[in-house]
Amino acid sequence: MKRIIISILLALVAVCVCRAERFTWSGHDLTFDVPEGGVVTYNSPSVFEIQWFDLTVLIKLYDKSRADDDYMKLSLQRTAAGYNMFDTKMKKAKVKNCKGFTLTGILPDGSRASLTNVKAKKQNLAMQIEINYILENEKVVKEILDSFKIGEKQKPKQKIQKKGAKEKPIKPGTLDGEQLHYI
Repeated sequence: MKRIIISILLALVAVCVCRAERFTWSGHDLTFDVPEGGVVTYNSPSVFEIQWFDLTVLIKLYDKSRADDDYMKLSLQRTAAGYNMFDTKMKKAKVKNCKGFTLTGILPDGSRASLTNVKAKKQNLAMQIEINYILENEKVVKEILDSFKIGEKQKPKQKIQKKGAKEKPIKPGTLDGEQLHYI
């Protein structure tokens, strides 16, 4: 009986994981998929956050002019230190049409975090992707990161900003609440 219940639960989880919403920033040709059912908690021309009960995705867009490899690694290490992450591991990021790094680790409350800094190869765009999750969602996090595409036209299911809006990413180093200066 236990095996049947566990099998049913695993099948339901597999169905839920496969269902995804597609988001796009048309001004930056950035497209990514996330699981259905998330609540958008913040949405601006350069920052986007969506949350579920056991998963949070935060994306910040930047100008890539000063985003060299050393800067991206240092930024990841500083962000991890700010969150008091431990057991961190850094590796090259696997985001299509981008180059960068991913740092994963454990937060003090026992949840996991994946911090990714990447810059687009052809566009003037860099982004930091922060994902906070529980261990059971590790596969979902990989699917989210694998879904990021920059510079590929795709038919969006849902838009983050209006099509044709010409927003530019903020400069690296600006703080939330600070007046944003566009370049």
